[in-house]
Amino acid sequence: MRVVGLISGGKDSIWNLHYCRHFGHELACVANLAPPEGIDELDSYMYQTVASDLISAIAEALGVPLVRRGIAGGPKGKRSPACSPQGG
Repeated sequence: MRVVGLISGGKDSIWNLHYCRHFGHELACVANLAPPEGIDELDSYMYQTVASDLISAIAEALGVPLVRRGIAGGPKGKRSPACSPQGG
């Protein structure tokens, strides 16, 4: 099966690519959701952006194309009861 690897630059996304190849899947390309232009690190509620400057080098080392799009938007709310601290 041909797969797209969503990578953040962290070890977990790279391990996932290794695991896919181990089971015979073909890596078609890698994809990344990057911080907006001019921002190196984003305090994101959902995405890791710390190693985003290494993403193009990772794609090159893997020998696959990189599809990259900027992160846009933000959370609709930050006061979810599911995320409230619990006593105890």
